Amino acid sequence: MPQTIDKQTKTPEEQGDRRNLLGFSFLHFMNDVHSTALPTIIPMLVNSISISLSQAGLLNAIFGLTNLLGQPVAGYFADRQKRPWLAVWAPMLSIAGACLLPLAPNYSIAFLLVGLMSMGTASFHPQGLGRAGSSARSKDLALFISLFAACGSFGSAVGPVYVVFLISLIGKKMFPIVLIPGFIICLYIWKRIVSDQKAENITKEKAEFRGFFSNMGVIMKKITSIVVVATVRDATLQGIKIFLPMLVILKGGSIAAGGMLLFAITLACTLAGIIGGKLADSRGDEKVMLWTLGISPVFLIAGLNTAGILSVASLIVGFAFLQASTPVTTAMAQKRCPLSRSTASSLAMGVSWGLANLFTTSVGFSADIIGLEKTLRFVAFLPWTVTVWYAGSMILSATKRRQGQ
Repeated sequence: MPQTIDKQTKTPEEQGDRRNLLGFSFLHFMNDVHSTALPTIIPMLVNSISISLSQAGLLNAIFGLTNLLGQPVAGYFADRQKRPWLAVWAPMLSIAGACLLPLAPNYSIAFLLVGLMSMGTASFHPQGLGRAGSSARSKDLALFISLFAACGSFGSAVGPVYVVFLISLIGKKMFPIVLIPGFIICLYIWKRIVSDQKAENITKEKAEFRGFFSNMGVIMKKITSIVVVATVRDATLQGIKIFLPMLVILKGGSIAAGGMLLFAITLACTLAGIIGGKLADSRGDEKVMLWTLGISPVFLIAGLNTAGILSVASLIVGFAFLQASTPVTTAMAQKRCPLSRSTASSLAMGVSWGLANLFTTSVGFSADIIGLEKTLRFVAFLPWTVTVWYAGSMILSATKRRQGQ
């Protein structure tokens, strides 16, 4: 009987769910194409308003802090909204900030515009992830989240190229006109594609800020282990990825070679996330998470200790295994908190990403003291702490069961 149902035409409700996923995924692409423009625009600001490298670093730090603090708040309010206000309007903030930033007349205005971009990103992701999850049937949850995440990853990959191409085509002064088609697309998706959230996916609690901390406490009790795993994974990914171009140069390569390596890694991670989500739905979330995290250090360590094509191939595969668990941990968090999908997603993905972003500061300090290669080799071992933790937990549980018999 179940096989017969699977072969039938999908119901209008299921078609509407896929339509929602398409709308929110494209908004994710639009948001991340523009929110990843900062590294490309910083050299322009160095030339136009003479900012220092430390000031440029502070602009980048805004993203980590805003996501760390802002995503849980955005998720809390998103879980109480029938209409996806944040997921549709927030990308417009990212687009506006990115399009106006190259023309910033001074550092203060640049700081405000980067703040606008980071607010858009922090506000969008919790509700976008939550709505992607609520659009899925239970057997497709990790896959839907992985498809949503893949659109963001692809946007991040093409973002720098997109900005350079447009500015070279129409000039820096004309770049703000990109606001117009960007806003039109967001408003069209709002009007024609995305729909109201189903009542069973909305918590009945009122959106009162005084209840925010108690709500966070309840959710964190359910998903603390998932947030820890996600933070370790993201710290490994960002801790190595952000310094890879520098490592390529230290090994005798060029800046262009480092950029191409990052582009290849981003595309591999995009595909790996989709595969990881599909496998998690068929083979089990926890199993896929543990295997991918357990395998990734093998290739990362090999890539950091070799050179040439072998090193490049090993790093790409290592990052792919690492990224494959990203939609899996988010799906696990949403399953444990079905009425707080946006909040759970903000903690399992947004907070972990923010903490990992701060972790890169310590990686930089360590690189100054003991060297970049030694530091990155140490970072590559981090996913195995999750493997050891889970192995210890299973052994402890087995021991308690035997003692109870």
